[in-house]
Amino acid sequence: MKMHFEEHRSAIVLRLEGECTHEDVDGFRRRCQEWLARGGGSYIIDGEAMGRIDSAGLEALLWFAEEIRRASGRLRLARLSELVSKAMIVTRLDRRFEIHDSIEEAARSLSRSEAA
Repeated sequence: MKMHFEEHRSAIVLRLEGECTHEDVDGFRRRCQEWLARGGGSYIIDGEAMGRIDSAGLEALLWFAEEIRRASGRLRLARLSELVSKAMIVTRLDRRFEIHDSIEEAARSLSRSEAA
């Protein structure tokens, strides 16, 4: 799985490409910890290019969400591929994450919650 981090005004966008499976979880956690060590903040995961996610990948997303929460940040998911969306629904994780159709919509959601 390829990971691309981009800093924006309202959040750090993490674009995931390829499969998010048990083989990728250690690398995912290491890279995320590096970014989290820079300081809190909000994150948006762009899942448009994610081909597939397994239970280890889902657990890694839950871990990342918890780490962000501990750092007083917020996480949004955006543009999930069809397979990843289905996995979220089947596992009911769509109820645990805020999922948006676009990065812009996710960023607006973060801005609204800052104002509240």
